Amino acid sequence: DAVGTVVTEQNGRKEIDIKRYAKVEKIPGGELEDSRVLKGVMLQKDVVHAQMARKIENPRILLLDCGLEYKKGESQTNVEFTKDSDFTRMLQLEEEHVKGLCADIIKWKPDLVFTEKGVSDLAQHFFVKA
Repeated sequence: DAVGTVVTEQNGRKEIDIKRYAKVEKIPGGELEDSRVLKGVMLQKDVVHAQMARKIENPRILLLDCGLEYKKGESQTNVEFTKDSDFTRMLQLEEEHVKGLCADIIKWKPDLVFTEKGVSDLAQHFFVKA
């Protein structure tokens, strides 16, 4: 079965190029008999929230080259608050920003979202609610 997955035929000649068409991934634990050939793509990622699904058949996948968190300033930024309401307003702005990002993603109805960077707790909350 494994050889049949990586064999190609060109000009009536069969060629087996394991390095180009297959990757052996070792996962700790289990026995040699537990090994399987998977056709397609295999990902091993942690689920970021306990209420999120562990198995999804035929998922709609969204790939992002950014994080889902409030972007702080690139260099050191100092903010001085004169009133408690100023701090509350800043937190509210951060929440609105993350909520807007999540709303833009949710409208595409993905089953899986992969990000290059981190996902904030607030973003996880909005995804679980969706």
